[in-house]
Formats: sequence, C-alpha cells, structure tokens
Amino acid sequence: MRFGGAKRTIVFLAAAALLAAATAYSAAAQETSQGGSLESLAVDSIPALISADSVSYDENLGVVTASGNVEISQDGRTLIADTVSYNLRTDVVTASGNVSLLEATGDVLFADFVELTENMREGFIRDIRVLLADRSRLAAASGLRTGGRKTVFRKGVYSPCELCRDDPNRAPLWQLKAVEIEHDQEEKVIRYRDAWMEIFGVPVLYTPYFEHPDPTVKRKSGFLVPVIGASEVLGTTYQHPYYWTLAPNQDFTFSPIFTSKQGIVAAGEYRHLLPNGRLDLRASGTFGDREDVDGTISENAFRGHIDSTARFDVDETWRWGIDAQRVTDDTYMRIYNFSSPRTLTSRAFAEGLDGRNYAAANAYIYQGLRAEDRDSESPIVLPLVDYNYISEPGIAGGKYMLDANLLALTRTDGRDSRRASVGVGWELPYMGPLGDLYTFTARIQGDGYWVNGRDPTSEDVNSAGPTESDVTGRIFPQFAAQWRYPWVRSVDGMHQVIEPIAQAVFAPNGSNPDEIPNEDSLDFEFDDTNLFSLNRFTGLDRVDPGTRFDYGLKWTVTGDGGGYASTFVGQSYRLSEADVFTAGSGVADNLSDIVGRVQIRPDYDLSLLYRFRLDKNSLDFQRNEVDLTVGPPALNLDLGYISVTSQTTEDEFDDREELNWTLRSQISRYWSIYGGQRLDLAESQTLQARIGAVYQDECFLIEAVAERNFFRDREIKPEDTFFVSIVFKNLGGLTSNDTSGF
Repeated sequence: MRFGGAKRTIVFLAAAALLAAATAYSAAAQETSQGGSLESLAVDSIPALISADSVSYDENLGVVTASGNVEISQDGRTLIADTVSYNLRTDVVTASGNVSLLEATGDVLFADFVELTENMREGFIRDIRVLLADRSRLAAASGLRTGGRKTVFRKGVYSPCELCRDDPNRAPLWQLKAVEIEHDQEEKVIRYRDAWMEIFGVPVLYTPYFEHPDPTVKRKSGFLVPVIGASEVLGTTYQHPYYWTLAPNQDFTFSPIFTSKQGIVAAGEYRHLLPNGRLDLRASGTFGDREDVDGTISENAFRGHIDSTARFDVDETWRWGIDAQRVTDDTYMRIYNFSSPRTLTSRAFAEGLDGRNYAAANAYIYQGLRAEDRDSESPIVLPLVDYNYISEPGIAGGKYMLDANLLALTRTDGRDSRRASVGVGWELPYMGPLGDLYTFTARIQGDGYWVNGRDPTSEDVNSAGPTESDVTGRIFPQFAAQWRYPWVRSVDGMHQVIEPIAQAVFAPNGSNPDEIPNEDSLDFEFDDTNLFSLNRFTGLDRVDPGTRFDYGLKWTVTGDGGGYASTFVGQSYRLSEADVFTAGSGVADNLSDIVGRVQIRPDYDLSLLYRFRLDKNSLDFQRNEVDLTVGPPALNLDLGYISVTSQTTEDEFDDREELNWTLRSQISRYWSIYGGQRLDLAESQTLQARIGAVYQDECFLIEAVAERNFFRDREIKPEDTFFVSIVFKNLGGLTSNDTSGF
C-alpha cells in the first residue's frame, strides 16, 4: 500500500478507516491505537472502497485523512467530499467541502459539513440540501441523522418544483416551509411541524402538522383528492375518498358522497390481487328520493348499484370469472356520476384456450336502463356453451374445423328459446404458379331449436296475441372458393401492393324458417369487414343463404419512413334475392351496395380512417364513418363523424347522423386549452359541449372545465357543470364540481 503522492490512489481499507460502524470495527480500532500499523487491519473485514488523491494516517492521534476528490462507497451508500477524516478512537467520520451522500434509494444529500458515525447511519449535517429520487428538493439550516433511517431538518423547505434556470434564487411555484421536517426512510414518509405553504413565495396556508409519502412510495393509506360540486337533484355535494392499503396485494377506497338534498351515499371499491387471480368489487348505496317510471316520487327509497369483477386462473389452460352489474333503478348511476351505460350485463363464465382449441361456458343476465326497457322481457342466458376446434395443417396444408354451440334463453315474461348447433368444415389454401392465392372452404352446419311462446305473425318477444311452441331445425351446407392476386412494386422507398379479390359462395336458398326466432343476429351491418365472410350475421340464428359472388380491390402503399395508406372497395352479387335481409341493409337485392374504406397515416400528425357504403343505384351514401386526428400538439383536432340510414322500421334504429369533435392546443410548454362538441345533426341539436384549460408542470396541475349536457331522461335534466381540479405533486389536491340545472 502507498499513502499520499500518487493521483487517484485506490486503497481498500478497513471499514473503520473513514466509514465503519463502531461495532463492526472496534476490535480493529483498538489494535491500531495500541501500536498496530494501518496495514494490520484485515482487508477481508472491510466492505469499503476509498478513492482519493491522497490518504494519510496520524498514528499519534489515530486519525485517517483522505483529501482531494474523495469518494467512499459502502453498504449501498457513496460519500463524496473534498476532505474526509476518521478518528479510530472516537469512531467519528467528518467530511467537509462539497459534500455529497448518495443513498441506495436514489436520494442525494449535499452539505458543507457532515459528521457521521455508525456506518454513516448517525450524524450531524450543516447547510443541508437533499435531491430526492423524483427530483423533489429539501433544504435546511441543519440536519440530524439517527438510526440510518431518519433525518430531522431544522428550518426546512420542501418543493418538487424545478428552480428557475435564469434565477435559481427565485422562489419556486410552490413550496412547504416548516420549523421541523422529518424524513423517515423506513416508514417512507415526510412529516412537517409548524408548516406553511407558499405559492410564488407568498404564504397561503398554515398547519401545525402535515405529512405525505416520500417519492419512493407507490401505495400508502390516506385521503385522496376531494370533489366539491352542486346539482339540481342532489344540491351541494362533497366527496373525499380515503385510500386504505390493507396489504401489499389488497386495498380499499371508501368514497362517501355527502349531498345537501339527498343525504349520504356510501360508495367504495375493494381490490385484491391473488396468486391465481384478482377481485375488484365496487358498490354504492343510499336512501333518497326516486322518480319512478310513471312520474311519481318515492321518498327515502333505497338506491344503489354494484359493479364488480373477478378473474381466476385454474391452470395454464382454464380460467373462470364473474361480472356483476346491477342497479336499483334506471337513473341512479347517471345522477350520482358513476357511469351512464344503456344496458348492464352480469356474467359468469369458464373458458379454456389450448393451442387452436377454445371452449367456454357462459351465463348472462341483462338489465336495461332506458325508460322503455322491461326487465321481465330481458333474456336470461343459461347456459351458453361454445367449443371451437381447428386442426393442425394436414394433407396439402388443409385443416379441419369444428364449431359447437348450446344455448338456453329464458324470459320471465315472453319467448323462450333452446338451441343446439354443430358446424364442421375443411379449408385448403393453395398458391398458384403465378403467385395467385386460393382458399377453398367446405362447411356444413346443423341447428336444432325448441321455441316456446313464439308468435307466428310477429318477432315480438312478448306478443299480446296467441303463441305456440315449435321444434324445428335446419341443415345448411356452404362451399366457397376465394382468389387473390397481389401485385407488388417497390420504387424510391415506396412499396405498393395492388390486390384484386374474388370469392364465390354456394349455399341453398331459404334456410331461415320462420319457426327459428332471431335472438342473436339482430345487430346486422354490411360493410368492408364482413364482405367476404361466409355468414355475415353476428350470431347463429340467421344464416347467409344462396349463391353469391363477392369481389373487391385493395391498394396499399408503405414508405420506408413509416408512412402508410390503404384503400379498399368491394361489392357482392347474389343470384337470388334473400328475404332474410331487411330493406335498406345493403344486401337485400341481387346486387349489393358498394362498401369500402380509406386509411391514411403519412406521419404522426395525421391519421384518417374513412368507411362508407354507397347505394348501388344512386351512389348516395347509406353510411359514412370518419375518424380523423390531424395536427401537431400545437393545434390538434380529433373528429368523429357517423351517418347511418335506417335499415329497419323500428324506432330504435332511426336515421342517425352525429358529429363529435375535440380541438386541443398546447399553447406553451405548460399551458394547453381544448374544446369540443357532440352534435346530433339529424335532430339539429347539441348533445354535449365542453371547454377546458390545463396548466401542468413537473410539480403542479390545475384544470378548469366548463360543460353543458343536454341529456333528458325522467328526473335527469340538462345541466351546466363547472369543474376545477388542483393537484400538488406528492401532496394530492382539490377538485370542485359546480353543476346547475335548467
């Protein structure tokens, strides 16, 4: 070993030399003080690395001194200073001049003078400054470190805000000052006594005691951001959630809502992560006034809801779960701002996925929330069993398919249906000598039905006329041949693919007897996504009959820089008309409407998806759907437009034309504004309008939103809402919600 002279001498010393805890190094210190040399300290007992320009040892005083770019690492901590000395007799380490202490947590401590003992776990610090792991800052006139886990600062200041680069001495956006600040690294909490908050250097709030988690904490019990608001139905409202960490894998959030007109709403959410699954239980309840469907008011009636999920893995193949969604009355969830679905769906299921095979058993219960919905007419599905099998490629690359389905659908008041369905198929892909692609498919489906309470003259599920029971079925074969011929060209960094597609599907006409009710195929939509599907219906109750020819053309271009554009247009021709399709569906006649899409994404500032359906005769638009995002963050527009011509005579499916747009602008580094509308163009009315402004930097968020909702449903009236949210990083914030009825 050499001491002094050589630049950046690296010496492995005893931990007693400069940094050791007294208990770990007392024997070595005693040996040295009794005349032993520094070299006699056993290197094997020294978990410390010291780097310095020079190191000297005064045997008379028992002091080791390192000076010049000193760096000492031990037990996950690193000390950097101009000069560090260790007194082997008193077990005291002192560091001075540009002192920095790097903790294993990522915190960095700066000081002018530090005095430490016990493996740097105990000590006094003068003129201390701390940069926490999330770049929050803490400074104090002095600090006392005890137990290696707690540091108490006198006359301290804390702020997560960045300092001004042009004037670092200027007060940050906000900061907390206190007579005493305690950082407990074991409990991971920062406590303040006699504290006050300053905004731009101006005191605005005082508290005798305050605490918050330190930046390393991801989950900790405590109050969350409160919400203050008002509405015509509820009056003034106040909600202050409390988050409770029950265990590392469990938590509970209690979120009561206090209202001036309707009392208190108890609401909460419990979450539990298990080795083989998870639970998420959400529920609420209250006693308040309720407007019934007939307009009468029920006073102090119980109102509440449940919205919970559970998922559990049985093994690598199987899992099961439950979704529970129920509410006491139709308008409760919207009034209390929980959510606003049209239908609640409760489900219990078990499913397995193994390679190409899938099996599932489901049970469903529905609850409609519209005024015209009748729970007694909502279907109870128990069970719904599916099995799907696809074989490995066999001879010539062909593969076999099996689809089986079992359904029992029951209503308290209305039509019941039982179904058993089995479909088997074979698919063969083939590539021609010119690169043309063929797919041959043969399939046969057999369905058996038992129906009770069916009106032979109507599709009404609860007919007032005479009903009957039927046992019926069908055998439905299909054969399809599809041809594709992609032409590829690349030039100047652009890659183009032009692909004509043609398909012939052969099947018998009819195949949809009146005795088979339509329960799962009502939501039919003819578009570019199902043009080449063998069965264009969404379910099994209806099949796509007859012989038809489908054809289309697809063009795609991609660039080396990531740009993309694609377009598709297609049509279908059927040899005979199919009465299973309603007028206006686009496929009721021999020649179908024209469907297509256009997708453009040249860069990150523009994305367009346009889908359409044109009348085959007049070329009038029967459906238009646009999703557009355009512009950089400085000015960005999100636009959604849909126009649909009614395909049925049902009131539920009237002509629809809506426009939804949001315009955002990042006007500066921290400020952004936005505004938007949802418009019903068919009725020439606004459904919702919203404007807002946001300020967000590294330590502070404030958002102000003004919103107008025009929705009406029984006790729900149009409302104006003003919403303000203020969040201080690491501290939480305040949310206000002012709603006025009209």
